[in-house]
Amino acid sequence: MSRDYRGRRIVVYPSYFDSNRSRREGRRVPLSQAIPNPRIEEIVKTCERLGLNPEVESDKTYPRYILSPSRIIVDKKESKLKTLILIASELKKQYKKK
Repeated sequence: MSRDYRGRRIVVYPSYFDSNRSRREGRRVPLSQAIPNPRIEEIVKTCERLGLNPEVESDKTYPRYILSPSRIIVDKKESKLKTLILIASELKKQYKKK
């Protein structure tokens, strides 16, 4: 991520939304908002619907879980946590439709 984006964009990893992970393992949203095994494609589509201009970086991994292959850089709406919860609630809606 370029330093030009600092403060306006945030890095999002799929583990942030994974209900199979504990907070210690890297989940960032409440368990009630998390879904099991979120895929990068689902998160990107959700971010596009929310107008967050997602940008995937496939060559980066989550430091706490190196088997998580990609990360997404998105526009920050408010605080990082509020943006993550916004994404998580939309992901949860899509997950329930399946």
